Amino acid sequence: MDDLTRRLKADLERYAGFGDMVSGGRGDLAAADWIAGRMTDMGYAVARQAFDVPCFEPAECTLTAGGFTATLHAQPPVTCTSPAGLTAPLAVVRSAHDADDARGCIALIVLPYGRHASMQSPAVQPLAQAAAAAGAVALVIAPVGPTGRIMGLNCSLEEPMTPLPVGLLAPAELEPFLAAARSASPATLVLHGRGAMRPTCNVHGVLDRGPRWVALSTPRTGWFGCVSERGTGTAAFLALAEWAAGRFPAHSVFFMNSGAHEYHFAGAHRAMRFAPPPGDTDVWVHLGASLATRGHVEFRGLQRMLRSADSNRILMTSDRFRDAASEAFAGLSGLECPAPVLDGVSELATILSRGYEGFAVLGMPRAFHTREDTLDTVDADLLAPVVRAHMALMEAAVRSPRQALIEASP
Repeated sequence: MDDLTRRLKADLERYAGFGDMVSGGRGDLAAADWIAGRMTDMGYAVARQAFDVPCFEPAECTLTAGGFTATLHAQPPVTCTSPAGLTAPLAVVRSAHDADDARGCIALIVLPYGRHASMQSPAVQPLAQAAAAAGAVALVIAPVGPTGRIMGLNCSLEEPMTPLPVGLLAPAELEPFLAAARSASPATLVLHGRGAMRPTCNVHGVLDRGPRWVALSTPRTGWFGCVSERGTGTAAFLALAEWAAGRFPAHSVFFMNSGAHEYHFAGAHRAMRFAPPPGDTDVWVHLGASLATRGHVEFRGLQRMLRSADSNRILMTSDRFRDAASEAFAGLSGLECPAPVLDGVSELATILSRGYEGFAVLGMPRAFHTREDTLDTVDADLLAPVVRAHMALMEAAVRSPRQALIEASP
C-alpha cells in the first residue's frame, strides 16, 4: 500500500468512527473539530461559521395497521403528531392519478424503484404535492430501492414540501400496509418527539500566497453514517488540500468544508461569501458524494460485495475542462465521459452559478442515503486512483503565474 492509499484508509476509518453525521449531532461536531485541526496542521488559516439547523429527538415514530407496527424515520423539517398519533385509512399513491384517493387518508406513497435522495426530486415531489393537495392528512413515503431500507431524503428549510406529518417507511416492511389499504383497515401514524434548533458549522480557510486561487470544497454531513457518501469526499479533500499546498506554491488556496448538506446545501450557500473572486480562481474542485464505493452483485438470490468500483457515478465539469477531464479520468468506471453540471444535485451547481469553473464526482451507490452506508462499502484502493485523477485534472486546469499574466494582458 502506497502512502496516499494508506492515508486515505486511515482517514476513512477515522471518519467512520464518528458515527452518524446528521447536522449538529455529535458525529458532525467531532468531524468538524478533526478537519479543522488537520487543516491547521497543514498551515491553513482556519475559521468557523456557526449557524442553527433543526433537530428532532424521536420518542415514538411508528405506523400501525392490521396488527403490524413499523418504525418510521421522521422526515425533516418534522411536523409532529400528538403522542396518540392520528388514525385514518391508508390510500396507496403510486402516481399523481392515485392522489385523488388520498382525501382524508394517510397517503402511502410508494416510490418507483430507484436510488432516492431528495424530497425535491422528480420521483418524490410531484407525488407528495399531489397527495397533500388532494387532502391527505399525512404522508408515509416508501422509497423503494436496492436495499429495502429507509433512504434519508434531503429537503429544503426555506421551502418545505408540505406542513403535513411525513414519515419514511422501509420498503421491506411495506406489504402489511398495502394489505391494510386494500381492506380499508384503519392505520395509526405517530410522529412524536422533541424538535429544537442546534448549531452546526462550516469550516473554511485559506493558504494566502498569491493573486491566483485554487478552491477545494466538500460537505461533511448526511442523514446516517454515510461513510461512502461523505467519508470518501472527506478523505480525498484532506489529501488534495495537503497536495495542493506543495504542488502550487505560487497559488493561494481556499477550502470550504460545509455542514447542513442534507438541508439542500444550506451550509455551502452561507460559506460562499468567504470565497475568492471567480475571476481570480483557476479551478474549483468539489469533492462530491461517494467518489469510490465497492460494487455489489445481485443474481438469483446471490449477493456479494465486490472489490471493483460501483460504476453508478458521474464526473460533472465546466466546458473548459471537458477534454482534460476525459484524459485524467480515463479508465475509471462511470467517470470516463464527463457530463455537464446537473442543477440541484450537488453544491457544484451553486458554486458554478456564481461564475467559477470547476468539476466534481458524484456517485449514488447501492447503499446511498441508508444505514448500510458503512465502512465495509469503501476501499482505499478504489479511492486512490480517483484522487490521482483529481490531481491530474487540477494540474491541467491551474495556470502558472506567467500564463495568467499573459492571458490578462490586452
